[in-house]
Parts: sequence; C-alpha cells; structure tokens
Amino acid sequence: MTGTGSESSNGNVMQNGLWVSSPISRRQLFVGAGGAAILAALAACGGGETSTTGTGSTGGTPKPGGNFRLGVTGGGSKDIFDGQNIVTKPDQARLVSAFETLLTFDDDYRLQTDGLAESVEADNPKQYTIRLQKGIEFQDGKTLTADDVIYSLQRIGTEGNGLTGFAATASMDIANIKKVDQYTVQLPLKTPDSTIPQTLASYTFGIVPVGYKAYPAPQIGTGPFKLKSFTPGQESVSERNPNYWRSGQPYFDTVTITDFADATAQVNALQGGQIDAMTDLPAAQVAAVKANGANALISKTGGWVPLCMAIDMDPFTDVRVRQAMRLIVDRQAMIDQIASGYGTIANDLYAPFDDGYYSDAPQREQNIDEAKSLLKDAGQEGLTVDLHTTAGASGMVSLATVFATQAKDAGVTVNVKVDPNYYGDSYLKLAFSVDFWGTRGYLNQVQQGSLPTSPYNETHWPPASGEGSDFGSLYQQALAATDDAKRIELEQEMQKAEYNVGGYIIPFFGDLIDGYAANVAGLAPSKGTLNLAGFGHGFRTIWFS
Repeated sequence: MTGTGSESSNGNVMQNGLWVSSPISRRQLFVGAGGAAILAALAACGGGETSTTGTGSTGGTPKPGGNFRLGVTGGGSKDIFDGQNIVTKPDQARLVSAFETLLTFDDDYRLQTDGLAESVEADNPKQYTIRLQKGIEFQDGKTLTADDVIYSLQRIGTEGNGLTGFAATASMDIANIKKVDQYTVQLPLKTPDSTIPQTLASYTFGIVPVGYKAYPAPQIGTGPFKLKSFTPGQESVSERNPNYWRSGQPYFDTVTITDFADATAQVNALQGGQIDAMTDLPAAQVAAVKANGANALISKTGGWVPLCMAIDMDPFTDVRVRQAMRLIVDRQAMIDQIASGYGTIANDLYAPFDDGYYSDAPQREQNIDEAKSLLKDAGQEGLTVDLHTTAGASGMVSLATVFATQAKDAGVTVNVKVDPNYYGDSYLKLAFSVDFWGTRGYLNQVQQGSLPTSPYNETHWPPASGEGSDFGSLYQQALAATDDAKRIELEQEMQKAEYNVGGYIIPFFGDLIDGYAANVAGLAPSKGTLNLAGFGHGFRTIWFS
C-alpha cells in the first residue's frame, strides 16, 4: 500500500483510508529454494514491494477496435456466468469482463481506490463507511447507487445462494448494512476484521444491480463488456460497453472467450491464429511459442496446484497414509518435470508471503522408506488409489501423472483419472484429487478452502477430533486479533496442525505463464491470482497494436 499512515489505539494503521494490521506485513518477501525471491500475490490480501519479473507486451498508443479471442481450459457444460461466483477459469474470465469491485489491486497487488468506491474507510474496527464514485452507470443505463452495494453484499452474504465469497462475509453484519445517502453505505461488523478492504477488492465481490440473478438472466454490470451470447462449455461473446465510465476504455469491439479441452489444443490455436491469447501456457512450450512469433507472459506468484486428500474418506482417514503420501513426493523433480524450472519448492503449506507463514516447519523431502513403513503400519501396503484431475489449470494433469510415477517406488498404484467434467457434480466429493489456487494471505485462503463453511474445501478439513479439531476456533480468534504478534501466533498454531495432519500435498509454488499473439499490447506481469494480469484488467487495458 502507498501513502502515509496513522496508527489507531488498537494497533491498526490507517493507509489511504483503509485499516490494515500494523506493520503492513502482508507484503513480505519470501526467499525460496535456490535463493529465488518470490513476492507472492495476494488474491484477497495485501500486495508487494518489488515488481514482478517476466516478459510483457510492449506499450505504445492504444488502438481501438477488433475482436479479442481468448482460449481458456477447465470449463465444461457446468460453466456459469455470475457477477459474484465462479468455479473454473472460464468463469473467472467472463466475470471480470462485465463486473467490477469497490476497491481494486494494482499489478503489485496493492490496494487502490480506483474502483467503484471513492473510498472505504474504517470508522472504527467494527464499522466501515463505503462512499461510491458518482456518475457510474450499469450497462443498461441505470445509475449505480448505495442500494446496489447493499443488495450485492447481502446477496453474497446469504448462505443459501451458495456464492464463492460467502465465507468472507462471516464477520459482516449483513442484515444491518445501512444506506446513509444515495452514494454512501455503512457496513457494520459482528467482530473486528482487518481483511474487509482486501475482501471488497476480491474479484468475486463484484457489484451487481438490485434484483440481479445469474445467467440465464441478463448479465448487467458496470464493466467494460456486456454479454451478447453464451453457450456453457463452448463460448461467450461480449460487446464493448459504449458508456463505460473509464474514459477511453475499453479498446476492443468484442471479446470472445472459448473453452478448450486441453493445453495442446490451445497452443495450436494460438500458433495457428485462431485465438489471440491463452491461459496457462505449459512451461515446456514457452521456447517453442516464442520461436513461432508469439509471446509468453511470465508472472512470479505464489500460486499452487495441490494434491488433495479428503481426510474423512478412505484411505486418507488414517493420518499415516496422508503422511506417507507427502513423503513420496520429490518436489524438485516435480518443478523440473512439470514446470520446466518455473517454480519454488513448497512445504505443504500455502500463503508463503504471509507474515505469519510457518517457515520453521521442517522441509519435507522424499523418503520412500519412511513412506513404505507408514503404509505398512496403516495396513495399506500395495495401496491402489484413484487420483482425479482435469486440464483446469497448467500442471493439473502433469502433477497427477508425475506423482503416479513417483508413487510406484513406494509400492503405491495411482490410477490417474482425467475428467473433462471434473468440476461438475463430483467436485469436492472425491477422496483424492488435484485442484488449483491463486495466491492469498493465510486467513483469506482459510476462508476459501479450509473451513466447513468454505466454498472449496477439497480436503474436508478440519478433523472432527484430535489435532486440528480446534482449527475453526483458532481462525476466529486470529481474524479478530488486532495485535500482529497474537495473530501470527494463532496462524502458526493453525498451520502446525495442517502441516502435521492436514490433507494438502503442496509440492511447489508455480509461476503463472500465459501465451499471447505478437500484436496484443498492454500486458505486463502481475502478482495477482488471475491469468493475463487479471485478464487484461477485465479486457479493458489491452489492445491490438
């Protein structure tokens, strides 16, 4: 964050009208294996102090016109279009084309007030005041007002709606949000929560008009592109919003987002001129794509592709099996084979940039003998298990196949199941699976994936009894802590349980690599969680040169 700050009596600091923990420690440089410095992005928490390295497109004077064609993997017949909800990457790309948030993050993932809100200020640790920019219209000409903000937050905060951000509203007193005037909203909290500004900048906290519903209802946001047509599992086409509130933007006439079954098809389409950009360019294809005249956007982030063991499903109900599976992994070999060296060794814990990251945990290394011993003690010698995956993000399929190969040395047979409809009805109900995550601060990530109320709890954490069963209580205490030292102490206690008995295998943090044609301009590396620098900031900051 930028600007000067003042400290409150509870130890928080006001920065540009935003209360954050003092010091601003969620912008922490993490030095990983081999001395590689990674300043990880925060999908919903904080930012960085150094710029991300990597190649981006050249600048120049933006030129209007053209149809931007993006190829994305991971979608299917269950694709959704919702201004506040996603499951797969195609959903992400479509959401940000049409909907916007109150606050934003820049490419260094520092909070900015250039979104729909003029300011978000803490009146005290249990109340925020949101002031909207005036004169912003939805794509149907309706003026954005406080009523829309209240509807939007209450829609997310209604559990029955099943939206991505629901867990992040737990501290908000949703029922008592107050309209002060046409452009001002008071947001009361049930408990102090210093992550509120970061939450309001999260892309799934898009502001929708009063009465809004997901597709097939009309998709009317404030964003640069308005939906024209959408066929789930295939393609969407969006047209430029002619009265978009950011002067001069967007540049494209239309944006076409197409689902692809796999990366090979994406690469072929990019090199053949059928698409202008693609998400998740395989690391092994970077040199070939460049040799053929296209470009690669390489962003250093803390993104991770985990192997997920459901701790309440056999054979992973036995902690010895989970520990054995973690010891099977040769992490450096995975970086080399899956990411062509574009990554940093991880230790089965997420959020390495968080000031509370448990860096003292002993680094896990491959130990086949110990893995065999643990499996024998658990009565699981010669274990056979299915591992489910899909081409939802770069590395999801190759991680599964490489792990299956490594597991053979421990006498474990892993049957890799590649399912194009992985994110359908079986998602989150599988004993052993692969998923993908962008980077977040620790508490924000816990909200999304490690609580019973989390929308994407693929490991079914925490356990009902024993070590880690108090995880939810510790989380609530950490969220409300106004003292950094106390919060860090609580976070590390939580991480110790995840490290000892958790269900994640996190081999490494990977770089985010995307491909784009030579005539695409305006792209730059980003520490953010979304591909192509937030999909070209909603496709509004990129153009054809």
